[in-house]
Amino acid sequence: MPPSAIIRTRIDPRRKARAEKILSKLGVSPTQAITMLYAQIELRQAIPFPLQIEDNRSLVAPIEHVAHVWDQLDQEDFSHLAKS
Repeated sequence: MPPSAIIRTRIDPRRKARAEKILSKLGVSPTQAITMLYAQIELRQAIPFPLQIEDNRSLVAPIEHVAHVWDQLDQEDFSHLAKS
């Protein structure tokens, strides 16, 4: 196995947990996902999705609303929905 480098970063723990749950369903580890991202950056010589500066002021309120609702959902107890 070739030597490996360590990447250290900070991320919102809720975002990390949600993303890792999706990755798990896809059968991909966080390390594999990051490796794929880096491979695509290397291959394309660019970020593999559009990055642009736009006037997104009209999106701020809806995004903040969705974030607020999601935060509220994180506090809800959905155990009654679990299959018995």
